[in-house]
Amino acid sequence: MLPWTIALLSIFAVRAREGLSRLRASGFTNYPKKGRPSVYSPWTQKRKPDLPNILLITTDQQRFDHLGLAGIRGIDTPHLDRLGSQGVHFNRAYTCCPICTPARLALLTGQYPSVHRGYSIGVSVDPFPRPTIADLLSDAGNATALFGKAHFVRREDEERHFAGIDSPPAGFYRNNSGPFIGFDCAKLERRHTTNGVPGMHYRVFLEDAGVEYADWYPDVHGKHDHAQAGLWNIPAGFHDTNWVTDNPIQWIRSMSRRSKDTPWFAWASYQDPHEPFVCPDPWFSTVRMNEVSPLEGHRDGEFDDKPPFYRQAYETGFGKDLSVQYGGAVPGNWRSFDDGHGIPSAFNRIDLTGKELDALQATLGMVAFIDHGVGRIIAVLEDLGMLDNTIIVFTTDHGEIHGHHGLWHKGLFPYEDNQRIPLLIYGPGHVKARGTVQALANLVDVPATLLSFAGVEKPQGMQGVDLGPILDGSEDTVQDATVIELEATQKVYQQTMITDQYKIVL
Repeated sequence: MLPWTIALLSIFAVRAREGLSRLRASGFTNYPKKGRPSVYSPWTQKRKPDLPNILLITTDQQRFDHLGLAGIRGIDTPHLDRLGSQGVHFNRAYTCCPICTPARLALLTGQYPSVHRGYSIGVSVDPFPRPTIADLLSDAGNATALFGKAHFVRREDEERHFAGIDSPPAGFYRNNSGPFIGFDCAKLERRHTTNGVPGMHYRVFLEDAGVEYADWYPDVHGKHDHAQAGLWNIPAGFHDTNWVTDNPIQWIRSMSRRSKDTPWFAWASYQDPHEPFVCPDPWFSTVRMNEVSPLEGHRDGEFDDKPPFYRQAYETGFGKDLSVQYGGAVPGNWRSFDDGHGIPSAFNRIDLTGKELDALQATLGMVAFIDHGVGRIIAVLEDLGMLDNTIIVFTTDHGEIHGHHGLWHKGLFPYEDNQRIPLLIYGPGHVKARGTVQALANLVDVPATLLSFAGVEKPQGMQGVDLGPILDGSEDTVQDATVIELEATQKVYQQTMITDQYKIVL
């Protein structure tokens, strides 16, 4: 590289770092479109006298392209495709942090991790950042509910915020379903597929069904295998994806019986397609693997100009402990990266054989299962006459490298696979059917956008940009750049700035 090119890049990096520091200090880390004010007031579109209901649907660790309308082959996602084609599909949406807890807390609060301080998994956030989006919508007269995975803070703190004590007694969740950090009703679960023992309200569901769930969860017997992949023997009717679907359906039906004049905000939070990559039939078997494109695996020499941890992660192997790479820099409560906390592990080679093939098939099966659940919820909204006055937002917390570059999982690697996310926003009468758009969007923009739909003014401490002008068709973009933060450990910090043309990683 020419000396003058190196000098220019160095100057740009310094100025970008200084700019990000100033923005973080001021409380704003997105970059509004030139000529617009830094803080948007709620979008001024004329609304119906009755404010819309809002349904937020999230998955965990889903790739941006694992949707039919984004080009995935081997499965069908007709219900998600409907939301994007009859609403808006943001093809260039990004997470604000490619780790679960920081991203989820940002979606709840509208704040970046550097502001809400829940910068990684296992971090205690005290005091809890309030108001949450549930607080604000509840104060505005909306009924509020959360079903599925929360994971806004570490598990111990989550139980304390729910129960008021550190270790709720046996049977607590059988008789308690809220309130929880702004949600009137909350029915929660934790762990992923076979990773761990089912807990909270989902465990109550399994116990009440009288099933021997220990046969489906190897951790009950101390036989956890984070690297497993393939067909899971749990019946689909008892899978947590089905449970997450059933709960908002029941709650929405109850809302229709109580009062159609009360707007509501419901959050359906699926745990899949997060690893372990296992999926029950019939969804595992419905994947048409003969149609699936080969993965873009590792290319010889592609890590030669990268920091050492790229090659270390690639060579370590799937499900192995990577903490040794950082000389003990990994927080002790992580112990190993078997749980995918912050830095991806890898399958050694990507050749679509054996375990890698099973992992891909299971992931696609999980996405198809979720799409089926979304379709069930939409059908209920139609039957109740609510669909035309309901905003539906579908997104995820972060992406998944999923074999590309020879790596799997999430975290430190600033690839598009890891940072880009699906974002679909649908709402007849409120959202113009624009289909796929190329406007930049960020997960942290979602809370401000939802508040705008509800006619609630965004509080001063909430970051992000209202996407409303894109949704009503009055603008093609509302920001010139967006930011992704990552603080995987106290010794590993990374920021990514993305514009229409460029990406810079600091």
